[in-house]
Amino acid sequence: MATVEPGAVVGGRYQLEKPIGAGGMAKVWLAHDRLLDRQVAVKILAERYASDPDFVERFRREASAAAGLSHPNIVTVFDRGEAEGSYYIVMEHLPGPDLKAVIRQRGALAPRQAVDAALQVLAALSAAHRRNVIHRDIKPQNVLIAEDGHLKVTDFGIARAGDDAGMTDVGSVIGTAQYLSPEQARGEDVTTASDCYSVGIVLYELLTGRVPFDGEKPVAIAMRQINEVPVAPRVHVPQIPPQLNDIVMKALEKRPGSRYRTAEEFTDALLAVRPTLPEPVEDATQVLAAVESPATTRIIAQHTAATRVAPRQNSMPPPPPRRRRGPLLVALLVLLLLAGAAAAFLFTDIGRAAKVPVPAVAGLSESAATTALNREGLKVVSERQNHPTVPRGGAIETDPSAGTDVAKGDTITLFVSLGPATGEVPDVVGATYDDAAIELRRAQFAPQKELVFSDKPVDEVVDQNPGAGATVDQGTTVTLKVSKGQDLVEVPALSLQSETEAERLLEEAGLVLGNTTPRETTKREPGLVLAQTPKRGVTAPRGSAVDVVLSKAPTSNTVAMPDVVGLDFASAAQKLKTNGFLEPTSSRAPSGELEGIVIDQFPKAGEQVDPTTRRSEIVVSTGSAAAPPGPGAGGALPESPAP
Repeated sequence: MATVEPGAVVGGRYQLEKPIGAGGMAKVWLAHDRLLDRQVAVKILAERYASDPDFVERFRREASAAAGLSHPNIVTVFDRGEAEGSYYIVMEHLPGPDLKAVIRQRGALAPRQAVDAALQVLAALSAAHRRNVIHRDIKPQNVLIAEDGHLKVTDFGIARAGDDAGMTDVGSVIGTAQYLSPEQARGEDVTTASDCYSVGIVLYELLTGRVPFDGEKPVAIAMRQINEVPVAPRVHVPQIPPQLNDIVMKALEKRPGSRYRTAEEFTDALLAVRPTLPEPVEDATQVLAAVESPATTRIIAQHTAATRVAPRQNSMPPPPPRRRRGPLLVALLVLLLLAGAAAAFLFTDIGRAAKVPVPAVAGLSESAATTALNREGLKVVSERQNHPTVPRGGAIETDPSAGTDVAKGDTITLFVSLGPATGEVPDVVGATYDDAAIELRRAQFAPQKELVFSDKPVDEVVDQNPGAGATVDQGTTVTLKVSKGQDLVEVPALSLQSETEAERLLEEAGLVLGNTTPRETTKREPGLVLAQTPKRGVTAPRGSAVDVVLSKAPTSNTVAMPDVVGLDFASAAQKLKTNGFLEPTSSRAPSGELEGIVIDQFPKAGEQVDPTTRRSEIVVSTGSAAAPPGPGAGGALPESPAP
């Protein structure tokens, strides 16, 4: 489209007046339908996307999806077309604010009002789902409020029809992070249950004035949608009835099969609990229209004119009435007075007759917002307040809110951000995650969970960043490291492994070699593992130490074998013991010596031996009498085996 500016005519019919909104790929204009003489909203694809086939196809698909839907809670599409290289959609114009603006202005709604709003959104989705259309971007910004207070769902720009699922590549993520279903955040296929999850988020926000998951970066928010369980709405607003709280929590189940799978299921659950909810306070401003249960019997209103009984007809007509001038004069005088009053009203109030809608200025700088309001003939009074997300000097909102019709010359309050308020981060280390999250939210901080291995009990906060006592902007995300228990690994078998190999096996298992204790032995070669603690097959915390016992060759401690030949047995045994030898073994043999005298020994006197490992043997005389030859008879006695 060559020129998109006020006064331009689109499609030879729709004259653009002023922009009233902008989205990710298009701008919405207030326009005048010159053929039917009515105001409409014209959505025009941004020029930078007009040459991109993917965006053009997505825009075409929105028009096709929305045009095929006819329901009181869905914005009506009147026309669509292509003009001068760009594409447009013509929709009904709703001057009222969107649901997000209502939440920002009023905060949490009464439970029955919140349920009524959710029921209207679900009614729109039910109609769309019956046509095999999944919205995929349900959020309060896409729910507009009609003049009668009823809600209408708009922006089917990323809707998916059942027969064109191939339009979105596998793994792509489309939608708004705060309202994404977990399967959308993972880039998986969406179903009607995905829209139900998003409605659950909207209902949560209507009841509490906040979304369950928020943060500075969309990726971080999407990860929280996948991994974190939302804090129950009753934690923020204890007045929410338990049954309604349970419905919201079921709608926000991570697995599609565990939540409401269709808009009808969700609707039935809300209709069942609605009669138990208290009526809103009578003097409260009723922004949204109430919803009647489908089962409610409705009484048709009577016609305003009462039934009159015709007078009975006489046989003779009544005489003609007498002409009276008095009443005629009175009537003429009344007419003159009314005409004068009307003229006075027109002359005195003619300057205030012109009405203009308050332009949307949220997100603009203060000067730009003031200029936009002044351009509509409105006066501006600025009021400053802290805001967790709008930068300092940016416009937050207006009072009356954007889209409200006001008289030219009226004064509009412009709320300007002072930036986030600061606060001191509380100390939550040692608390459970739920308790820590509640305390942080009370202090106006956003908790973010990070699971870590720890020797602390499961679900205990072991660390936080920023730390306790830090002064930071309210709304800042505080990362909580939460224990998921010890990281246990299996201890490998180390028996008969070398010290080097044992260390390698432990490292592969996530453990380390601890103390090494030597043990002398002659049964194993030196440097092998003889024992380990903990034993093989048990579990131990990752990074912990395993102690081992290593084989060691005996220490050399040789001494000269003492000479015990010629001593009696008792004296020989005592001498050997005194020199560190073990108790000797003995044998007997005849000789010319007296009985009981040692006549030979093994090892021989003077031989170097280790007294702790080698047992000695002595031969004792039996005297001259013949005796059976002992082990040493006729030659050397055999050595006793080493222990």
